[in-house]
Amino acid sequence: MPLIVSNEVDCLYCYKCLRNCPVKAISFCAGKTHVQEEECIHCATCVSVCPQKAKGYTKNIEEFRKLCGKPFLVSIAPSFFAHYDEPYRIVSVLKSLGAEIVQETALGAEIVSKEYSRIFQERGTVITTACPVVVELAEKHYPSVLSHLANVDSPMVTHAKFLKKLHGELPVVFIGPCVAKKAEGTVDVVLTFEELDAFIEEEKMDPSRFDEQLPEGPYPSRARMYPVSSGINYTVQTQFDAHIIVEGVENLIELFEKFSPSERKIFIEASACHGGCINGPAIRKDLSLAEKRSRIVEHAKRMSQLQQSSFQAQLNLERVFAAKKKEHEIDEARIEEVLIEMGKADESKRLNCGACGYNSCREKAIAVILGKAEKEMCITYLVDKLKAATHKVVEESPNAIIMVKDGKIIYRNKTALNLLRSNHEDLIPRLRESFFKGQPLQIDSHVYYVKFFILPEEKADVYLLVDITKEREQEETLRRIKKETLRKMEEMLVKQMRVVQEVAGLLGETVAEIKVSFTELRKTLEE
Repeated sequence: MPLIVSNEVDCLYCYKCLRNCPVKAISFCAGKTHVQEEECIHCATCVSVCPQKAKGYTKNIEEFRKLCGKPFLVSIAPSFFAHYDEPYRIVSVLKSLGAEIVQETALGAEIVSKEYSRIFQERGTVITTACPVVVELAEKHYPSVLSHLANVDSPMVTHAKFLKKLHGELPVVFIGPCVAKKAEGTVDVVLTFEELDAFIEEEKMDPSRFDEQLPEGPYPSRARMYPVSSGINYTVQTQFDAHIIVEGVENLIELFEKFSPSERKIFIEASACHGGCINGPAIRKDLSLAEKRSRIVEHAKRMSQLQQSSFQAQLNLERVFAAKKKEHEIDEARIEEVLIEMGKADESKRLNCGACGYNSCREKAIAVILGKAEKEMCITYLVDKLKAATHKVVEESPNAIIMVKDGKIIYRNKTALNLLRSNHEDLIPRLRESFFKGQPLQIDSHVYYVKFFILPEEKADVYLLVDITKEREQEETLRRIKKETLRKMEEMLVKQMRVVQEVAGLLGETVAEIKVSFTELRKTLEE
Protein backbone atom coordinates (compact mmCIF):
# COMPACT_ATOMS: atom_id res chain seq x y z
CA MET A 1 0.00 0.00 0.00
CA PRO A 2 1.45 3.42 -0.91
CA LEU A 3 2.38 5.69 1.98
CA ILE A 4 1.06 8.86 0.33
CA VAL A 5 -2.52 8.40 -0.88
CA SER A 6 -4.83 10.42 -3.13
CA ASN A 7 -8.54 11.06 -2.67
CA GLU A 8 -9.74 11.39 -6.25
CA VAL A 9 -13.21 12.57 -5.19
CA ASP A 10 -11.80 15.72 -3.55
CA CYS A 11 -9.12 16.42 -6.17
CA LEU A 12 -9.99 19.42 -8.38
CA TYR A 13 -6.97 19.12 -10.69
CA CYS A 14 -5.39 22.41 -9.56
CA TYR A 15 -1.90 20.80 -9.89
CA LYS A 16 -0.65 22.57 -6.75
CA CYS A 17 0.68 19.28 -5.39
CA LEU A 18 2.60 18.63 -8.62
CA ARG A 19 3.99 22.17 -8.74
CA ASN A 20 5.33 21.73 -5.20
CA CYS A 21 6.49 18.11 -5.52
CA PRO A 22 10.30 18.37 -5.76
CA VAL A 23 10.64 15.10 -7.71
CA LYS A 24 7.38 15.27 -9.76
CA ALA A 25 6.19 11.91 -8.46
CA ILE A 26 2.48 12.68 -8.94
CA SER A 27 0.57 11.44 -11.97
CA PHE A 28 -2.47 13.08 -13.58
CA CYS A 29 -3.95 10.94 -16.31
CA ALA A 30 -7.37 9.89 -17.62
CA GLY A 31 -9.17 11.90 -14.95
CA LYS A 32 -7.28 10.21 -12.11
CA THR A 33 -4.38 11.24 -9.93
CA HIS A 34 -2.05 9.11 -7.85
CA VAL A 35 1.40 9.23 -6.28
CA GLN A 36 3.99 7.09 -8.02
CA GLU A 37 5.53 5.12 -5.19
CA GLU A 38 8.67 4.19 -7.14
CA GLU A 39 9.57 7.91 -7.42
CA CYS A 40 8.03 9.34 -4.25
CA ILE A 41 10.47 10.33 -1.49
CA HIS A 42 7.68 10.64 1.14
CA CYS A 43 8.45 14.24 2.04
CA ALA A 44 4.65 14.80 2.33
CA THR A 45 4.88 18.23 0.74
CA CYS A 46 1.83 17.42 -1.38
CA VAL A 47 -0.13 16.59 1.78
CA SER A 48 0.76 19.95 3.31
CA VAL A 49 0.01 22.14 0.28
CA CYS A 50 -3.17 20.56 -1.14
CA PRO A 51 -5.98 23.13 -0.60
CA GLN A 52 -8.68 20.46 -1.04
CA LYS A 53 -7.02 17.99 1.38
CA ALA A 54 -7.07 15.45 -1.46
CA LYS A 55 -3.64 14.11 -0.46
CA GLY A 56 -3.04 12.22 2.75
CA TYR A 57 -0.83 9.56 4.25
CA THR A 58 -1.48 6.07 5.60
CA LYS A 59 -2.58 6.26 9.22
CA ASN A 60 -1.63 3.63 11.81
CA ILE A 61 -4.03 4.58 14.61
CA GLU A 62 -5.87 1.26 14.47
CA GLU A 63 -2.62 -0.71 14.72
CA PHE A 64 -1.73 1.36 17.78
CA ARG A 65 -5.19 0.81 19.29
CA LYS A 66 -4.69 -2.97 19.03
CA LEU A 67 -1.51 -2.66 21.14
CA CYS A 68 -3.21 -0.68 23.89
CA GLY A 69 -3.85 -2.63 27.06
CA LYS A 70 -0.85 -4.87 26.39
CA PRO A 71 2.84 -4.19 27.15
CA PHE A 72 4.69 -2.17 24.52
CA LEU A 73 7.67 0.18 24.26
CA VAL A 74 7.62 3.81 23.13
CA SER A 75 10.32 5.86 21.44
CA ILE A 76 9.50 9.59 21.44
CA ALA A 77 11.27 11.83 18.94
CA PRO A 78 13.21 14.82 20.36
CA SER A 79 10.65 17.18 18.74
CA PHE A 80 7.97 15.61 21.01
CA PHE A 81 8.83 18.32 23.55
CA ALA A 82 8.31 21.06 20.98
CA HIS A 83 4.89 19.79 19.87
CA TYR A 84 3.16 19.30 23.22
CA ASP A 85 2.40 22.05 25.71
CA GLU A 86 2.57 19.53 28.56
CA PRO A 87 4.73 16.71 27.18
CA TYR A 88 5.33 15.01 30.55
CA ARG A 89 1.58 14.49 30.99
CA ILE A 90 1.47 12.86 27.54
CA VAL A 91 4.17 10.47 28.80
CA SER A 92 1.71 9.52 31.57
CA VAL A 93 -1.06 9.07 28.99
CA LEU A 94 1.15 6.61 27.07
CA LYS A 95 1.95 4.76 30.29
CA SER A 96 -1.75 4.42 31.07
CA LEU A 97 -2.31 2.82 27.66
CA GLY A 98 0.19 0.02 28.39
CA ALA A 99 3.62 1.49 27.63
CA GLU A 100 6.21 -0.33 29.76
CA ILE A 101 8.96 2.10 28.77
CA VAL A 102 8.71 5.62 27.29
CA GLN A 103 12.19 6.68 26.23
CA GLU A 104 13.73 9.45 24.14
CA THR A 105 14.75 8.60 20.56
CA ALA A 106 17.60 11.01 21.22
CA LEU A 107 19.36 8.09 22.88
CA GLY A 108 19.46 6.37 19.48
CA ALA A 109 20.66 9.66 17.96
CA GLU A 110 23.52 9.71 20.46
CA ILE A 111 24.60 6.23 19.37
CA VAL A 112 24.30 7.17 15.68
CA SER A 113 26.34 10.33 16.20
CA LYS A 114 29.28 8.31 17.49
CA GLU A 115 29.13 6.27 14.29
CA TYR A 116 28.97 9.45 12.21
CA SER A 117 32.09 10.73 13.93
CA ARG A 118 33.94 7.48 13.26
CA ILE A 119 32.92 7.35 9.57
CA PHE A 120 33.82 11.00 9.09
CA GLN A 121 37.31 10.41 10.42
CA GLU A 122 37.83 7.31 8.31
CA ARG A 123 36.20 8.26 5.02
CA GLY A 124 36.16 12.01 4.72
CA THR A 125 33.15 13.73 3.15
CA VAL A 126 29.96 12.20 4.52
CA ILE A 127 26.23 12.95 4.24
CA THR A 128 24.06 12.23 7.30
CA THR A 129 21.23 9.71 6.94
CA ALA A 130 19.10 10.46 9.99
CA CYS A 131 16.45 11.90 7.64
CA PRO A 132 14.71 9.15 5.62
CA VAL A 133 13.78 11.60 2.84
CA VAL A 134 17.48 12.25 2.20
CA VAL A 135 18.07 8.52 1.74
CA GLU A 136 15.07 8.04 -0.56
CA LEU A 137 16.06 11.04 -2.66
CA ALA A 138 19.54 9.58 -3.16
CA GLU A 139 18.35 6.02 -3.83
CA LYS A 140 15.51 6.89 -6.22
CA HIS A 141 16.92 9.93 -8.03
CA TYR A 142 20.64 10.50 -7.36
CA PRO A 143 22.36 7.12 -6.91
CA SER A 144 25.71 8.72 -7.74
CA VAL A 145 25.91 10.11 -4.16
CA LEU A 146 25.11 6.82 -2.38
CA SER A 147 28.75 6.06 -1.65
CA HIS A 148 28.94 9.27 0.42
CA LEU A 149 25.90 8.55 2.59
CA ALA A 150 26.67 7.51 6.15
CA ASN A 151 25.79 3.80 6.08
CA VAL A 152 24.30 3.87 9.59
CA ASP A 153 20.74 3.15 10.73
CA SER A 154 18.60 6.16 11.54
CA PRO A 155 18.15 7.20 15.19
CA MET A 156 14.62 5.72 15.20
CA VAL A 157 15.76 2.30 13.95
CA THR A 158 18.82 2.35 16.23
CA HIS A 159 16.72 3.16 19.26
CA ALA A 160 14.20 0.44 18.40
CA LYS A 161 17.03 -2.11 18.25
CA PHE A 162 18.34 -0.81 21.57
CA LEU A 163 14.93 -1.07 23.26
CA LYS A 164 14.34 -4.62 22.04
CA LYS A 165 17.79 -5.73 23.12
CA LEU A 166 17.26 -4.25 26.58
CA HIS A 167 13.60 -5.13 27.16
CA GLY A 168 12.92 -8.13 24.95
CA GLU A 169 10.83 -8.47 21.83
CA LEU A 170 7.99 -6.19 22.91
CA PRO A 171 6.33 -4.09 20.16
CA VAL A 172 7.99 -0.70 19.66
CA VAL A 173 5.94 2.42 18.88
CA PHE A 174 7.71 5.49 17.50
CA ILE A 175 6.03 8.87 17.82
CA GLY A 176 7.38 11.79 15.79
CA PRO A 177 6.76 14.59 13.27
CA CYS A 178 7.80 12.66 10.15
CA VAL A 179 5.64 10.78 7.63
CA ALA A 180 8.64 9.19 5.87
CA LYS A 181 9.59 7.32 9.05
CA LYS A 182 6.65 4.99 8.33
CA ALA A 183 8.58 3.56 5.37
CA GLU A 184 11.80 2.80 7.29
CA GLY A 185 10.73 -0.51 8.84
CA THR A 186 12.01 -2.26 12.04
CA VAL A 187 9.58 -0.29 14.25
CA ASP A 188 6.24 -2.05 14.78
CA VAL A 189 4.03 1.06 14.70
CA VAL A 190 4.96 4.58 13.61
CA LEU A 191 2.63 7.36 14.72
CA THR A 192 2.89 11.02 13.85
CA PHE A 193 2.04 13.64 16.44
CA GLU A 194 -1.14 14.29 14.44
CA GLU A 195 -2.17 10.66 14.81
CA LEU A 196 -1.49 10.56 18.56
CA ASP A 197 -3.51 13.76 18.98
CA ALA A 198 -6.38 12.22 16.99
CA PHE A 199 -6.24 9.03 19.09
CA ILE A 200 -6.36 10.97 22.38
CA GLU A 201 -9.33 12.96 21.08
CA GLU A 202 -11.16 9.84 19.84
CA GLU A 203 -10.66 8.15 23.21
CA LYS A 204 -11.84 11.33 24.98
CA MET A 205 -8.74 11.38 27.18
CA ASP A 206 -7.93 14.59 29.05
CA PRO A 207 -4.12 14.90 29.48
CA SER A 208 -4.57 17.58 32.15
CA ARG A 209 -5.96 14.89 34.48
CA PHE A 210 -2.68 12.93 34.34
CA ASP A 211 0.38 13.53 36.48
CA GLU A 212 3.70 14.49 34.92
CA GLN A 213 6.21 11.70 34.29
CA LEU A 214 9.68 11.97 32.82
CA PRO A 215 10.92 9.58 30.12
CA GLU A 216 12.95 6.61 31.38
CA GLY A 217 16.73 6.42 31.14
CA PRO A 218 19.34 5.82 30.08
CA TYR A 219 19.59 9.40 28.81
CA PRO A 220 21.55 11.08 26.01
CA SER A 221 23.97 13.89 26.75
CA ARG A 222 23.79 16.17 23.66
CA ALA A 223 21.46 14.54 21.10
CA ARG A 224 18.28 16.21 22.37
CA MET A 225 19.16 19.06 19.97
CA TYR A 226 18.93 16.72 16.95
CA PRO A 227 15.63 18.14 15.60
CA VAL A 228 16.85 21.74 15.23
CA SER A 229 19.17 23.26 12.65
CA SER A 230 22.79 22.26 13.33
CA GLY A 231 21.59 19.82 16.00
CA ILE A 232 23.42 16.87 14.42
CA ASN A 233 26.65 18.85 14.10
CA TYR A 234 26.24 19.98 17.70
CA THR A 235 26.01 16.32 18.77
CA VAL A 236 28.85 15.04 16.57
CA GLN A 237 30.95 18.10 17.49
CA THR A 238 32.67 18.61 14.15
CA GLN A 239 34.81 21.67 13.59
CA PHE A 240 32.99 24.74 12.26
CA ASP A 241 35.00 24.86 9.01
CA ALA A 242 34.45 21.14 8.39
CA HIS A 243 30.65 21.03 8.25
CA ILE A 244 27.74 22.50 6.31
CA ILE A 245 23.97 22.34 6.82
CA VAL A 246 21.66 21.63 3.87
CA GLU A 247 17.92 21.86 4.57
CA GLY A 248 14.98 21.55 2.20
CA VAL A 249 14.55 19.05 -0.63
CA GLU A 250 15.21 21.69 -3.29
CA ASN A 251 18.58 22.49 -1.70
CA LEU A 252 19.37 18.79 -1.39
CA ILE A 253 18.63 18.30 -5.09
CA GLU A 254 20.94 21.17 -5.97
CA LEU A 255 23.64 19.66 -3.75
CA PHE A 256 23.26 16.18 -5.27
CA GLU A 257 23.17 17.46 -8.86
CA LYS A 258 26.42 19.36 -8.40
CA PHE A 259 27.97 17.02 -5.87
CA SER A 260 31.70 16.64 -6.26
CA PRO A 261 33.49 15.56 -3.07
CA SER A 262 36.59 17.61 -2.53
CA GLU A 263 39.82 16.39 -1.03
CA ARG A 264 38.94 18.27 2.13
CA LYS A 265 36.66 16.47 4.60
CA ILE A 266 33.15 17.94 4.78
CA PHE A 267 30.49 16.74 7.19
CA ILE A 268 27.09 17.47 5.59
CA GLU A 269 24.10 17.65 7.91
CA ALA A 270 21.17 16.93 5.57
CA SER A 271 17.49 17.45 6.34
CA ALA A 272 14.40 17.56 4.11
CA CYS A 273 12.67 20.13 6.34
CA HIS A 274 13.72 23.76 6.60
CA GLY A 275 14.58 24.35 10.23
CA GLY A 276 14.98 20.64 10.96
CA CYS A 277 12.50 18.10 12.31
CA ILE A 278 10.72 20.73 14.43
CA ASN A 279 9.27 21.86 11.09
CA GLY A 280 8.23 18.37 9.98
CA PRO A 281 5.01 17.75 8.03
CA ALA A 282 3.07 16.29 10.99
CA ILE A 283 4.08 18.68 13.79
CA ARG A 284 1.96 21.63 14.90
CA LYS A 285 2.26 24.76 12.74
CA ASP A 286 0.88 27.38 15.13
CA LEU A 287 4.25 27.88 16.85
CA SER A 288 7.29 29.60 15.38
CA LEU A 289 10.56 27.73 14.89
CA ALA A 290 12.06 29.95 17.59
CA GLU A 291 9.39 28.91 20.10
CA LYS A 292 9.80 25.22 19.23
CA ARG A 293 13.56 25.47 19.57
CA SER A 294 13.27 27.18 22.95
CA ARG A 295 11.02 24.35 24.15
CA ILE A 296 13.66 21.80 23.11
CA VAL A 297 16.33 23.79 24.97
CA GLU A 298 14.12 24.04 28.07
CA HIS A 299 13.57 20.27 28.06
CA ALA A 300 17.31 19.63 27.63
CA LYS A 301 18.07 21.87 30.62
CA ARG A 302 15.50 20.12 32.79
CA MET A 303 16.74 16.64 31.87
CA SER A 304 20.40 17.62 32.32
CA GLN A 305 19.77 17.92 36.07
CA LEU A 306 19.14 14.18 36.26
CA GLN A 307 21.96 11.77 36.86
CA GLN A 308 23.14 10.51 33.49
CA SER A 309 22.88 6.75 33.14
CA SER A 310 25.73 4.93 31.50
CA PHE A 311 24.86 2.48 28.76
CA GLN A 312 26.61 0.11 26.42
CA ALA A 313 25.26 -0.33 22.93
CA GLN A 314 26.68 -3.24 21.01
CA LEU A 315 24.35 -3.14 18.05
CA ASN A 316 24.75 -3.88 14.38
CA LEU A 317 23.90 -0.52 12.82
CA GLU A 318 25.38 -1.07 9.36
CA ARG A 319 23.09 -0.06 6.59
CA VAL A 320 23.12 -0.88 2.88
CA PHE A 321 21.82 1.50 0.23
CA ALA A 322 20.49 0.48 -3.18
CA ALA A 323 20.10 2.42 -6.41
CA LYS A 324 16.38 2.44 -7.25
CA LYS A 325 16.30 5.04 -9.99
CA LYS A 326 14.16 4.10 -12.99
CA GLU A 327 15.86 4.99 -16.25
CA HIS A 328 13.73 5.87 -19.28
CA GLU A 329 15.05 5.99 -22.82
CA ILE A 330 12.92 8.42 -24.79
CA ASP A 331 13.47 9.28 -28.43
CA GLU A 332 14.05 13.01 -29.02
CA ALA A 333 11.86 12.84 -32.11
CA ARG A 334 8.95 11.64 -29.97
CA ILE A 335 9.49 14.52 -27.53
CA GLU A 336 9.37 16.99 -30.42
CA GLU A 337 6.24 15.31 -31.72
CA VAL A 338 4.44 15.79 -28.40
CA LEU A 339 5.62 19.41 -28.19
CA ILE A 340 4.15 20.02 -31.65
CA GLU A 341 0.89 18.36 -30.57
CA MET A 342 0.77 20.79 -27.65
CA GLY A 343 1.11 23.72 -30.05
CA LYS A 344 4.76 24.30 -29.17
CA ALA A 345 6.44 23.64 -32.49
CA ASP A 346 7.92 27.12 -32.30
CA GLU A 347 10.56 27.66 -29.59
CA SER A 348 8.86 30.95 -28.66
CA LYS A 349 5.76 28.99 -27.63
CA ARG A 350 7.73 26.99 -25.06
CA LEU A 351 7.18 29.35 -22.15
CA ASN A 352 8.44 27.00 -19.41
CA CYS A 353 6.00 28.80 -17.11
CA GLY A 354 5.61 25.88 -14.70
CA ALA A 355 1.81 26.31 -14.41
CA CYS A 356 1.29 22.62 -15.23
CA GLY A 357 3.67 21.60 -12.43
CA TYR A 358 6.70 20.79 -14.57
CA ASN A 359 9.73 23.06 -14.76
CA SER A 360 9.85 23.11 -18.55
CA CYS A 361 7.70 22.25 -21.56
CA ARG A 362 10.20 19.53 -22.43
CA GLU A 363 9.79 17.89 -19.00
CA LYS A 364 6.02 18.08 -19.48
CA ALA A 365 6.30 16.41 -22.91
CA ILE A 366 8.35 13.58 -21.39
CA ALA A 367 5.73 13.16 -18.65
CA VAL A 368 3.03 12.90 -21.34
CA ILE A 369 5.01 10.18 -23.12
CA LEU A 370 5.46 8.27 -19.83
CA GLY A 371 1.73 8.46 -19.14
CA LYS A 372 2.20 10.69 -16.08
CA ALA A 373 0.58 13.80 -17.51
CA GLU A 374 -1.96 14.99 -20.06
CA LYS A 375 -1.44 17.55 -22.81
CA GLU A 376 -4.47 19.43 -21.47
CA MET A 377 -2.53 20.27 -18.29
CA CYS A 378 -0.82 23.06 -20.28
CA ILE A 379 -2.65 26.37 -19.80
CA THR A 380 -1.46 27.93 -23.06
CA TYR A 381 -2.36 24.74 -24.96
CA LEU A 382 -5.88 24.89 -23.51
CA VAL A 383 -6.26 28.60 -24.30
CA ASP A 384 -5.19 28.08 -27.91
CA LYS A 385 -7.50 25.09 -28.18
CA LEU A 386 -10.38 27.07 -26.70
CA LYS A 387 -9.76 29.99 -29.05
CA ALA A 388 -9.81 27.63 -32.03
CA ALA A 389 -13.00 25.96 -30.81
CA THR A 390 -14.66 29.31 -30.10
CA HIS A 391 -13.79 30.60 -33.56
CA LYS A 392 -15.24 27.47 -35.14
CA VAL A 393 -18.46 27.79 -33.13
CA VAL A 394 -18.82 31.43 -34.21
CA GLU A 395 -17.99 30.69 -37.84
CA GLU A 396 -20.44 27.76 -38.08
CA SER A 397 -23.25 29.40 -36.09
CA PRO A 398 -26.67 29.35 -37.85
CA ASN A 399 -27.15 32.92 -36.59
CA ALA A 400 -25.63 35.83 -38.46
CA ILE A 401 -22.80 37.45 -36.47
CA ILE A 402 -21.55 40.88 -37.54
CA MET A 403 -18.73 42.87 -35.90
CA VAL A 404 -18.67 46.63 -36.41
CA LYS A 405 -15.82 49.02 -35.58
CA ASP A 406 -15.65 52.73 -36.33
CA GLY A 407 -18.85 52.46 -38.33
CA LYS A 408 -17.53 49.71 -40.62
CA ILE A 409 -18.19 46.00 -40.75
CA ILE A 410 -14.90 44.25 -39.91
CA TYR A 411 -16.14 40.66 -39.55
CA ARG A 412 -19.02 38.48 -40.79
CA ASN A 413 -19.42 34.77 -40.19
CA LYS A 414 -20.61 32.39 -42.94
CA THR A 415 -24.28 32.96 -42.24
CA ALA A 416 -23.81 36.73 -42.35
CA LEU A 417 -21.87 36.49 -45.63
CA ASN A 418 -24.71 34.53 -47.25
CA LEU A 419 -27.23 37.02 -45.90
CA LEU A 420 -25.44 40.15 -47.06
CA ARG A 421 -24.50 39.16 -50.61
CA SER A 422 -26.27 42.27 -51.90
CA ASN A 423 -25.24 45.77 -50.86
CA HIS A 424 -26.77 46.94 -47.56
CA GLU A 425 -25.20 50.34 -46.94
CA ASP A 426 -27.89 51.32 -44.43
CA LEU A 427 -27.58 48.08 -42.44
CA ILE A 428 -25.61 49.40 -39.44
CA PRO A 429 -28.10 52.15 -38.44
CA ARG A 430 -30.97 49.70 -39.04
CA LEU A 431 -29.31 47.17 -36.72
CA ARG A 432 -28.96 49.73 -33.93
CA GLU A 433 -32.53 50.98 -34.41
CA SER A 434 -33.94 47.44 -34.37
CA PHE A 435 -32.07 46.55 -31.18
CA PHE A 436 -32.84 49.69 -29.19
CA LYS A 437 -36.52 49.80 -30.25
CA GLY A 438 -36.96 46.08 -29.70
CA GLN A 439 -38.43 45.60 -33.16
CA PRO A 440 -37.68 42.77 -35.61
CA LEU A 441 -35.48 43.58 -38.60
CA GLN A 442 -36.49 42.52 -42.11
CA ILE A 443 -33.81 41.88 -44.73
CA ASP A 444 -35.11 40.74 -48.08
CA SER A 445 -37.61 37.94 -47.31
CA HIS A 446 -36.25 37.14 -43.84
CA VAL A 447 -37.13 38.55 -40.43
CA TYR A 448 -34.49 38.75 -37.66
CA TYR A 449 -34.41 39.37 -33.96
CA VAL A 450 -31.33 41.52 -33.16
CA LYS A 451 -29.08 41.08 -30.11
CA PHE A 452 -26.21 43.44 -29.33
CA PHE A 453 -23.12 43.51 -27.11
CA ILE A 454 -19.74 45.23 -26.94
CA LEU A 455 -16.25 43.69 -27.04
CA PRO A 456 -14.18 46.01 -24.79
CA GLU A 457 -10.85 44.48 -25.83
CA GLU A 458 -11.56 45.04 -29.52
CA LYS A 459 -13.56 48.26 -28.98
CA ALA A 460 -16.08 46.80 -31.39
CA ASP A 461 -19.85 46.26 -31.52
CA VAL A 462 -21.19 42.78 -32.14
CA TYR A 463 -24.65 42.15 -33.59
CA LEU A 464 -26.26 38.74 -33.43
CA LEU A 465 -29.14 38.23 -35.89
CA VAL A 466 -31.47 35.40 -34.95
CA ASP A 467 -33.62 34.31 -37.91
CA ILE A 468 -37.27 34.23 -36.79
CA THR A 469 -38.76 34.01 -40.29
CA LYS A 470 -40.18 30.50 -39.72
CA GLU A 471 -41.65 31.53 -36.37
CA ARG A 472 -43.34 34.53 -38.03
CA GLU A 473 -44.71 32.27 -40.78
CA GLN A 474 -46.05 29.89 -38.18
CA GLU A 475 -47.74 32.78 -36.36
CA GLU A 476 -49.35 33.96 -39.61
CA THR A 477 -50.58 30.45 -40.38
CA LEU A 478 -52.06 30.17 -36.88
CA ARG A 479 -53.86 33.51 -37.32
CA ARG A 480 -55.39 32.30 -40.63
CA ILE A 481 -56.58 29.09 -38.97
CA LYS A 482 -58.21 31.04 -36.14
CA LYS A 483 -59.91 33.44 -38.59
CA GLU A 484 -61.20 30.59 -40.75
CA THR A 485 -62.53 28.79 -37.66
CA LEU A 486 -64.47 31.89 -36.58
CA ARG A 487 -65.96 32.24 -40.09
CA LYS A 488 -67.09 28.60 -40.12
CA MET A 489 -68.68 28.93 -36.70
CA GLU A 490 -70.49 32.11 -37.74
CA GLU A 491 -72.00 30.26 -40.72
CA MET A 492 -73.11 27.47 -38.43
CA LEU A 493 -74.66 30.03 -36.09
CA VAL A 494 -76.65 31.63 -38.95
CA LYS A 495 -77.94 28.21 -40.05
CA GLN A 496 -78.90 27.38 -36.50
CA MET A 497 -80.75 30.69 -36.15
CA ARG A 498 -82.85 29.89 -39.21
CA VAL A 499 -83.84 26.57 -37.70
CA VAL A 500 -84.57 28.29 -34.43
CA GLN A 501 -86.85 30.87 -36.12
CA GLU A 502 -88.83 28.10 -37.79
CA VAL A 503 -89.48 26.36 -34.51
CA ALA A 504 -89.60 29.53 -32.38
CA GLY A 505 -93.07 28.80 -31.16
CA LEU A 506 -91.92 25.47 -29.83
CA LEU A 507 -88.72 26.53 -28.15
CA GLY A 508 -89.81 29.78 -26.48
CA GLU A 509 -87.29 31.26 -24.16
CA THR A 510 -84.71 28.55 -25.00
CA VAL A 511 -84.02 30.32 -28.32
CA ALA A 512 -82.93 33.49 -26.57
CA GLU A 513 -80.61 31.55 -24.27
CA ILE A 514 -79.00 29.72 -27.20
CA LYS A 515 -78.45 33.05 -29.02
CA VAL A 516 -76.83 34.56 -25.96
CA SER A 517 -74.59 31.51 -25.59
CA PHE A 518 -73.47 31.61 -29.21
CA THR A 519 -72.84 35.35 -28.98
CA GLU A 520 -70.66 34.83 -25.93
CA LEU A 521 -68.82 31.97 -27.65
CA ARG A 522 -68.12 34.15 -30.65
CA LYS A 523 -66.83 36.98 -28.48
CA THR A 524 -64.58 34.57 -26.59
CA LEU A 525 -63.13 33.12 -29.77
CA GLU A 526 -62.54 36.60 -31.22
CA GLU A 527 -60.69 37.62 -28.06
